[in-house]
Amino acid sequence: MQVTGSLLQAHEPPSDLGFSARPGRRARPLPVVVVHVVALLTVLPWALAAEAQDRVALEVGTVLATNSSNHIDAQLASVRGQLERLFQYSSYRLVRHETSDVSCGKPASFEIPGGRHLQVMAKDTRGGRVSLNVALVKDHHVLMRTDLTLGKRGTIMVGGPRYEDGVLIIWIGAKRTNSASPSP
Repeated sequence: MQVTGSLLQAHEPPSDLGFSARPGRRARPLPVVVVHVVALLTVLPWALAAEAQDRVALEVGTVLATNSSNHIDAQLASVRGQLERLFQYSSYRLVRHETSDVSCGKPASFEIPGGRHLQVMAKDTRGGRVSLNVALVKDHHVLMRTDLTLGKRGTIMVGGPRYEDGVLIIWIGAKRTNSASPSP
């Protein structure tokens, strides 16, 4: 019995499925399982990076500062010293306090009295600092937008808009809640 070249070629893979190991010779195609494993290993670092994104604990407090009395809200004990050093009012009352835990790049919105919202987005958490983009919005109009960087457990206080018989003071705090970094 004689074997012809056409019978051998019928069992070889088509030329468009393999890569040549040597010129003029066709290589075997990779098994489907190997192709899937290689694809998974290529995509996995990006998937893990998205999962391991730094998270930031945001805190926004709104205080009504007036000169109508000599009262300081007991809930403001942790920031009382800062308030008295930075501002010259005789009365401070906590109006609103909110927290949110977010991933970098994901904005959080905090309600500010008077129909306003403070939109805060953590941009980066390098070196123990947290970089934020902050915008004060009313009726879909941006009243103020700024970027700022806070140190570890940093807090910033901003004298804000007039409200009732005084002004609103807004404090913004941010701290990184994890330090996971993806491996390449």
